[in-house]
Amino acid sequence: MKYLLIVMLVICSGCFSGDDKGQDYGNLFESTDYLVLSAQEHPDGWGRPDCFTCHPVNEIHRVDRTGSGLPLEDIQNFVNDVGIDSCAICHGDNGVYQQ
Repeated sequence: MKYLLIVMLVICSGCFSGDDKGQDYGNLFESTDYLVLSAQEHPDGWGRPDCFTCHPVNEIHRVDRTGSGLPLEDIQNFVNDVGIDSCAICHGDNGVYQQ
C-alpha cells in the first residue's frame, strides 16, 4: 500500500505546474496541418489514444498562443465536460484509427 501511494504521488506530481502557463507547443495555427496533429509533428504520441497521460487536463489550453482571442475558459469547460473524446474534435485522431 505504501508503494502504491508513492507511485501515485510521483505520477500526479507531473500534472501540476503551479504557474498556470501550461504546456507550450507554440502556435498550432501555424503548423503544417493547422490544429490537426501529424505523425511528423507528434512522433512520441502518434497512435496513442491516451492524450491526458502526456497532456494533463490542468496543463492544456491555459494560454492563447495564437494571439487571436481564443475562448480558453469555454475550451477548458468543454474538455472537462467531454473528456478525452474532446481532443480529436480539434486535433484529429492522432493516428489512433489509422493503424
